[in-house]
Amino acid sequence: MSNQSAPAQHADDVSTTTSRTGGEAAVATLERAGIDHLFGVQGGAIMPVYDALYDAPMDHVTMAHERSAVHAAEAYGAVSGSPGVCLATSGPGSTNLVTGLADARANAAPVLALTGQAPSHLIGRDAFQEAATIGVTQPVTKTNYLVTDVDAAGDTVAEAFALARAGRPGPTLVDLPKDVTLATTERSPASPTETDAPTRVDPASVRAAAEALAYAERPVVLAGGGVISAEASDELQAFATAHGLPVATTPLGLGSFPEDHSLALSVAGTDGTATANLTLANADLVLAVGTRVADRRPGSESIAPAAEFVHLGVDATATNGGVPDDSLVGDIGTLLGRLFDAMPRSPALAAWRAQFEAWRREHSPDDTPTDGSLHPRAVVEGLDELTPDDTLVTAGGGRHRLWAMRYWTFGHPRTWLAPNGLGTMGYGLPAAIGACVATGGDRSVVCFEGDDSFLTTQQELAVAVREKLDLTVVVLNDADPGSACRSGDNSSADSRTAPTRAGVPQFDVLAEVFGAQGFRLDDPDDVERTLDAALAVDGPSVVDVHLDPTVAPDATPR
Repeated sequence: MSNQSAPAQHADDVSTTTSRTGGEAAVATLERAGIDHLFGVQGGAIMPVYDALYDAPMDHVTMAHERSAVHAAEAYGAVSGSPGVCLATSGPGSTNLVTGLADARANAAPVLALTGQAPSHLIGRDAFQEAATIGVTQPVTKTNYLVTDVDAAGDTVAEAFALARAGRPGPTLVDLPKDVTLATTERSPASPTETDAPTRVDPASVRAAAEALAYAERPVVLAGGGVISAEASDELQAFATAHGLPVATTPLGLGSFPEDHSLALSVAGTDGTATANLTLANADLVLAVGTRVADRRPGSESIAPAAEFVHLGVDATATNGGVPDDSLVGDIGTLLGRLFDAMPRSPALAAWRAQFEAWRREHSPDDTPTDGSLHPRAVVEGLDELTPDDTLVTAGGGRHRLWAMRYWTFGHPRTWLAPNGLGTMGYGLPAAIGACVATGGDRSVVCFEGDDSFLTTQQELAVAVREKLDLTVVVLNDADPGSACRSGDNSSADSRTAPTRAGVPQFDVLAEVFGAQGFRLDDPDDVERTLDAALAVDGPSVVDVHLDPTVAPDATPR
């Protein structure tokens, strides 16, 4: 939905003693929301907001490109649990946000974007750097607003901030014409209003779900990103462990259940493991927690054809993916607690556990090359062993994202930051910047990129260097930008992808040009030494890992 201006919702906040500009009202609202950091790119129409930021107690990270500002804000929000905020000017500034907003929408990530706009009286007249921001961004946001009244500036930002994290999280946008942000108002800044998860559950529904689960012969829990956004990972682990339930995750849900747990099946779906997919395919009941149906996430009848589905979701849109099911709607942690209390018994799963354990042994990946060539598994697992358990891992779209999912063992929520829904190339580096800012440098941050994916946002290395961010970028470089087109669902396109092959730069040298420290890795015997050296750098480092594209494994589910 989109709005011309949000209605003034805080009449009792009106002050007759303080006058502020619309830009100051927007910034004051962010301050009252507890925002500490913002990401953006300056420009003419948004400058009244930046002028208001000058004296505000918030740190602004200037990115090299507006799209990267959204990715950084998305990752910041994913790590901190609060909506990330990004800013851009009008015209090309706002249109450059579209890919990042679409990614945040697909990832169910809470992001608030503030954009400048041409003065109100010039909108629709092809003014300099004017764009129809509301129309352009409406399909990729939960909601967006064009503010036409300075008195509504603060309230609109507050409403957009609250909606970004309400229900199924997602991006919102407020378009601010320059005359509105320059005009003055005596209205005091608004505060975002917390919204509770809607409830659509009764005791009979809970009992029915508990009965179905207790007497199922082949149940599986499928955990999605909603578990993480609801901070319900502990409740999920307690419930599954108490009743011996195997747990698969969606890519968005990775980390919601520790992968080193004996009941963990790891990722399911097109990009997932054979163990998880076989278990789902043979299940008679799927407890889908915080996930929706999509072609790369299981939950459709084609993936679990014999299963009854019980959905636990934060709102109706998070459970109605076209699958006939019993849906329990509300706070996911609370719903898991109610289901726990209603269970009449634990299901008898000895035979079922023996079966999925047999699948796990049968399909354990054994893809270490025998010819002595460098394999991405050695790099990903090596880096996993050298870093703390709570390391934050980012990745862009491509085969390298699948390698990171496949070989890294995720034990904590909010540690996997990737374009799981949209598959956006170049997400990894700006997301790593957002993750570093969110943690204040207190946690290790590792970014996996592919050669082509890295090139789309490599300019953000300048930001990492300028901000003195301690992050490690590993470029899994097969010197083949078209490799993703020859994997998985697209393997039949082999004969038509020759034009995608192109030369790539020396990424270790490129890193040095930006002021980062670069390393080249092409010998399997040097993996630990090179990664150790890169991690020891106090600041950004880049490891250019040279892989043989004919030896590197395909990105098919294991």
